[in-house]
Amino acid sequence: MIGGFVTRSKFTTLSITGGSCSLNCFYCGAKYISTMEEAISPEKFEKIVTKLHSKGVRGFLISGGFDESGKLPIRPFLPVMRKLRRELNVVFNLHPGLQDKETIMELRDAVDIVDFEFAYSPGAYLSKGVKRERDAYVEVLSNLIEFGPEYIVPHVMLGLPKDTYEDLLEEMKIASQYKPYLLNFLVVTPTPDTPSRVLKVDLNKILPLIQEGSRMMGGKVSLGCMRPFALKEVLDREVVSRGLVERIANPHHKVVKEFSLRLYDACCSLPAHLLGDFKI
Repeated sequence: MIGGFVTRSKFTTLSITGGSCSLNCFYCGAKYISTMEEAISPEKFEKIVTKLHSKGVRGFLISGGFDESGKLPIRPFLPVMRKLRRELNVVFNLHPGLQDKETIMELRDAVDIVDFEFAYSPGAYLSKGVKRERDAYVEVLSNLIEFGPEYIVPHVMLGLPKDTYEDLLEEMKIASQYKPYLLNFLVVTPTPDTPSRVLKVDLNKILPLIQEGSRMMGGKVSLGCMRPFALKEVLDREVVSRGLVERIANPHHKVVKEFSLRLYDACCSLPAHLLGDFKI
């Protein structure tokens, strides 16, 4: 059965950099991290997680802005994350960016899930503007799978104007060859005050890619929380009715009702053995 994932009271998002980011991505411009709760020091992070846990929060997506090399400055936070994970039995999901092998190895006992933006396609790579070679994304994905936490979820962004169908097929083929636990699809969303604001995303170009990615991954795919609202109802209905995904974040309310989706109060990357604790 396809699961729908929403965040209400058991799962939340923290930014360890506040609204600060050294990149100026085509579709973000730090707009998305500016809405997250700030936890900009290990001490503040521990205080916030402990407080939210006492109020019933059981899972945390840890994100924030990246430096110019495309990396989240996570290392100073790992000791307290390790401690809180052990003492409070919370779930940590991390957006790490392009970390080095040593840091990836240190994530193993501090983090449950890694959501990795696999910006390997030319359009995705150019939209990030990182001061690294494009092949760094393949190297980091390989290291995450081999040396990182058990649950690694590459994210593929669809709809970027400089990507072709063939570019994205190559990106999905590379990601699927590493046999990740799950492959997540995002759809670029026109965002005010960013260059993406003028974009018009074509549903007919998105669906074939999700279908092909689902085939490559044997159905182990999810539709993530970023997708244009104008396409949401139709896109959600199509992927659910055609069985192209096994998970969908923030499903359209009409689709939830129409297909009686089972709902979870969590990020859509949550491993199956933890779902019971987050069922709505």
